[in-house]
Amino acid sequence: MITKFAYSLISFRHILRFRVTKQFCRLKSVNCFDAMENSYKVKLSERLLSSVRPLHYQLLLNPDLKTGIFQGDVKIDVNLEHERNFLSLHTKFLDISDVKVYNDITEICVAKYLEVKSLEQLLIQFDKNLNPGKYHLNIKFNGNLTRNIVGFYLSRLKDNSTMVASKFQPTYARQAYPCFDEPEFKATYDITLVKPVDYMALSNMNEISKQTDSSTNTESVTFATSVPMSTYLACFVICNFDHKEAEIIANGIGNNFKLRSFAQKDQTHKIDFAQDIGKRVTEFYIKYYEVPFPLPKLDMIAIPDYVSGATEHWGLITYRETSFLIDEATASSRNKIGVANTVAHELAHMWFGNLVTMKWWDEVWLNEGFASYMQVKSLNAIEPSWTMLDQFLTRTLHSVLVIDAKLSSHPIVQTVETPDEITSIFDSISYNKGASILRMLEGFIGEENFRKGVSDYLKKYEFGNTITKDLLTSLEPYFNKNNPDLNLMYIMDTWTRQMGFPLLIVTPGDETNTYVITQKRFLIDPEAVVKQDSSNKYRWFVPVTYATKQGPKENILWFPDNVDSVTLTLEEGEDWLKINNNQVGYYRVNYPDDMWQGLTEQLKNKTEQFTISDRSHLLDDVFALAEAQVIPYQTALNLSTYLIVEKDFVPWETATSIFAILSEKLLNTTAHDNLQKYVQHLVKPLYSMQTWEKTKLGVIESLLRTRVLSLSTTYQMSDAEDKVRNIFLTWLNAPNETTIEPDLRDFVYYFGMKAASQKEWDKLWEIYLNEEDVQEQTKLRNALTAPRDINILKGYLALAWDEKYIRSQDYLSVLNAISSNPSGSALVWEHVRASWPRLVERFTLNSRYLGSLIPGITDTFNTELRLQEMQAFFAQYPDAGAGESSRIRALENVRNNIKWTNTHQSAVSAWLEEKVNEL
Repeated sequence: MITKFAYSLISFRHILRFRVTKQFCRLKSVNCFDAMENSYKVKLSERLLSSVRPLHYQLLLNPDLKTGIFQGDVKIDVNLEHERNFLSLHTKFLDISDVKVYNDITEICVAKYLEVKSLEQLLIQFDKNLNPGKYHLNIKFNGNLTRNIVGFYLSRLKDNSTMVASKFQPTYARQAYPCFDEPEFKATYDITLVKPVDYMALSNMNEISKQTDSSTNTESVTFATSVPMSTYLACFVICNFDHKEAEIIANGIGNNFKLRSFAQKDQTHKIDFAQDIGKRVTEFYIKYYEVPFPLPKLDMIAIPDYVSGATEHWGLITYRETSFLIDEATASSRNKIGVANTVAHELAHMWFGNLVTMKWWDEVWLNEGFASYMQVKSLNAIEPSWTMLDQFLTRTLHSVLVIDAKLSSHPIVQTVETPDEITSIFDSISYNKGASILRMLEGFIGEENFRKGVSDYLKKYEFGNTITKDLLTSLEPYFNKNNPDLNLMYIMDTWTRQMGFPLLIVTPGDETNTYVITQKRFLIDPEAVVKQDSSNKYRWFVPVTYATKQGPKENILWFPDNVDSVTLTLEEGEDWLKINNNQVGYYRVNYPDDMWQGLTEQLKNKTEQFTISDRSHLLDDVFALAEAQVIPYQTALNLSTYLIVEKDFVPWETATSIFAILSEKLLNTTAHDNLQKYVQHLVKPLYSMQTWEKTKLGVIESLLRTRVLSLSTTYQMSDAEDKVRNIFLTWLNAPNETTIEPDLRDFVYYFGMKAASQKEWDKLWEIYLNEEDVQEQTKLRNALTAPRDINILKGYLALAWDEKYIRSQDYLSVLNAISSNPSGSALVWEHVRASWPRLVERFTLNSRYLGSLIPGITDTFNTELRLQEMQAFFAQYPDAGAGESSRIRALENVRNNIKWTNTHQSAVSAWLEEKVNEL
């Protein structure tokens, strides 16, 4: 893909920041800088020159944990392919104090060097052209560890002691050291970190030497030379932690090696769960990929201040504490699955992303989509009772289908250039849609063929960079064994290079037992004006799978993008049809009304041919089709009546999401009361089978129990509400004498606080302030947002800004949680508008988390007044940074909410009233 370069002409009089070299050319008495003042012009772009490539970094970093300042020295070996009179590399927020350039041992005159802030680049200018060849850059610099929690930064522990960590993905390595901060510029590293003598230093590779400086009471720790890697994968940690270790058994695929897990000294009992998952998942990946782990060790560490869930730094994976630490005495099943998913995701990257890396960020789905799917496959292999392949629908697929059915979506492969554009593409499309498309690809190519193709890909491109075509070329021979006449590249281009997905429309054919299938783009707003910007005209090459009374069919019916329809012929006696087995295909399906009625009856009869995923799929599809005005809402609501016989977690998880959306849209209407009564009716049979007493269940059974009890409480079943309030108050008034079962705490805390007084809130706040466990802290923070009393919520908003109470990494989550409380929605919206400059100053416009705050807190808005307020706010602050696409999505969401009220509210209300009257 050709990148559009945004060229800038940088002249002496228009630079944003510069530093003149202190040392001038030895052979000249004139100042090189003065001589060029009026003549110097250089053409730069967002992307660095491909003709200048780094080969090796020798990097020393010396952070001061007391002052928050660090000093650095980097020597970079580069290869220059063409004559040039300047070099450029990345830097941001660094104070460059000296730049020298050598050819072998000869110093080359540097005319001047300057920082081009708009491009985040350091420009080194020479008074004559450099010939092609190898050069050595030596740059001294210093920086600030307290600017933010990306790059190289200071993290503060509970006892106010400090540590240093790094977070470089995607474009933050340049905040730690001058470098060629693009994924294709792989190089080897020799890293030295200076630390206090009583601390430890960790990096990507194993420690090989240590030198003590008694005058400063520090040690310089040097690590082994790394394998070639991208800048965003380098990692530096200095801390005073403890660790546990386990041996990874490679079973002949490379050597055995140590897996170490680090945490604060009083937290090491909480790393056993992640360590166990990490060991088993890593051994699964080695066997699956058939590629050795290429480093001599693998570390994982929990960082108190961490902006993301985790980052796959090679050989040293860094985690937010809530993504890593599990206390078996207090953690819920949901906590465990969350940690397991994160650990499995990051470990998948050690090969797919780290060993083989995308060439540029527009292919980030190769990294993130693959890891998002492999985490499910690996956990399904090591913990089959968790039914992770079924949970893929509710955890990954269904939410991205909602996003991708709107005009504000984007293709999986999308051109990005600036740091803001790059960070914004780390979104649901890259992760969730990417994973869903790979799952569909595996579905029609076959599990073993998929595995072999991935293994070939990793072996062929190890330590290199790739594009989507390279992966598909490795998979194509295995695909063509059974599909010699099909082109895998062409098929997948229809899914990766255009946004959205198809709706398959099923109608009976002229012949008995035949069905004609057509396709069109599925949009949640049928009146949306589509710009024809897709070369495939928003048509897809669709793998159609189906099941009948006789069970799922093994063959795939291919629906090419260049034909109007395909015909499906059933055998005699196959009296019903369901398309898209287990919802592996990334598309929706509509049937005539009588077929929907038939499927509803089969669900009520508990037809064994419908798997857990099939049932979840039918629920998800039918309500999406109703919202998009493809079918009457009555059809969807009629299908939901089968839930009274449903006893599995995943379909109930799907139903919970559906009812939550309806509840938001019907809030403050009489229909909302009827919705509550209807959900109570559906959940009552399962509720009667649950116990509020502590019980020993498997993970998936625990998830079902928690879902049923929380759903009953959410929709105000009186028995459930009473139980929750009693359990909560008993604990709140004597927290040291009573406990709440871990699986119930999340929703008992929250719903127990709905009617809380200021006094009760203050009690919970004190409990929160004294709580040490990060998983518990998250539940308590969320519960503090629950009260209906707006004055309590106002007080919480004020307290939350103070980092001694709420870490910056958690502040935006608190805002989202308060806004999801109907009493707090308007409050947070007013607060964010009034505080926007302050929010930008703390989080920066480059933060995709700040950008995604807007669609999060406006998600339920459904009036023209709110829409106008949003437009006025965006006009007042037009620079959105990484949140630009989020703003577009937010506006589309609100417009769709307004249309839903005008289009669907009366029909849904009428159905609910009739149904409740029948109960």
